[in-house]
Amino acid sequence: MVTKVSKAQIEVWEWKERAYESIKDIPKEKRIEFIMKSVQKTIDLIKVRQKSELEQVEY
Repeated sequence: MVTKVSKAQIEVWEWKERAYESIKDIPKEKRIEFIMKSVQKTIDLIKVRQKSELEQVEY
């Protein structure tokens, strides 16, 4: 049985590997801080996009 892995899944695995490689040598506390800041930036971006989409719908 041959399992076919989607291109999207491979891209996710590659992204995770690059993300890990970029922070693996940083102390644990600093890694957590870095990850939390990155997540917060993503959350903020999502909120801005949602607000923008809502403003476009509301006339």
